Amino acid sequence: MKKLIIKVIGVLLLICFIIYLFYSPRLKFDVLENPNKDTPKTTQNKDFQKQKTTSENPKLEKGVGTWVGQDLHSLTDKYGQADRVYSYKKGFKNYVFKQKDQYYLVTTRKNKIKSVYATGKNASVNPVEIGDKASNVFEKFSINPEPTIKVDGKAYELELSDADMKTQTLIKFNDVYAQIYIDQQDNEIVGVRYLDSEALMAFKPYQMITAKEDKKVKNNYKEIPYEQNANQLMTLYEITNEMRALKDAKTLKVNNDLAHIASYNLYEAIDTDSVEFTEEALKQKLDEQNISFVSTSQNVGYDFNEVPTLIHSWLNSDIHRSRMLNSKYNEMGGEVSNGYYTIIFIEDK
Repeated sequence: MKKLIIKVIGVLLLICFIIYLFYSPRLKFDVLENPNKDTPKTTQNKDFQKQKTTSENPKLEKGVGTWVGQDLHSLTDKYGQADRVYSYKKGFKNYVFKQKDQYYLVTTRKNKIKSVYATGKNASVNPVEIGDKASNVFEKFSINPEPTIKVDGKAYELELSDADMKTQTLIKFNDVYAQIYIDQQDNEIVGVRYLDSEALMAFKPYQMITAKEDKKVKNNYKEIPYEQNANQLMTLYEITNEMRALKDAKTLKVNNDLAHIASYNLYEAIDTDSVEFTEEALKQKLDEQNISFVSTSQNVGYDFNEVPTLIHSWLNSDIHRSRMLNSKYNEMGGEVSNGYYTIIFIEDK
């Protein structure tokens, strides 16, 4: 009888431990680091083998992809002045155009359009469409998972991982590339970025090495224009709400008090040897600032060159997706600094 009681107690303790393990509050917010940065060249893509002969895709005839290579004035003459303009690194400049169910982030250099990111239910992204089944992309177009691009006389090898192929595959249309952003969970196209080889090299959304020297390319966050971070934060807010709109979740109101807390928390987190963003620190700061809330969470990303790839990486990470698209939240505030992107979500009282 005594042995039986001991066994029963042991089983109960084990059950309690398992319940605690699965249902205890999450103490740390995971930092989603760019998997394609500062990593050695990977093994060949398992699911998508490199083709010896790749058939060419048809030239783009309409849609925002045809903007690439054009003079900026041809765009502003048609759509008017941009809603927002800001300098980007290495002489690039970003122009944000917003219309009903259309969001365009146009990147230029010397007044020539180098890249167009587009999302929204009515965005003109031919020959694909926002909301299309992603599986159609692999049936309709030729895709090379290990393309080589040339910029200023130098050759660069790109390597798309299995995850890249499934969430941000790259398609070449003559001299223009299309980065197809895919919601893997719903098998839907949720965004497209058309860009030339120079922009592709500058943004580095995939693993990239120089073909001859086999060197890794690193970021230097001290060499960015002073207004870039503040504008990248606004872009972070905007595309977050664009993703929520696509998923029929209510858009979030920007709370500047949350932005101040995000800035403070980021400063404290990166001022230590081990960067950590904890739930306890976040809730404590919210209480100190007398911000009433029912629930809160936070997304953090690191070492992404630009916002679209970060947002779509969050969308394809279960824990980050659940926070970004959660219908109970109604306010957000964030910070962009030193390669970190952080955004706080709250459900207010």
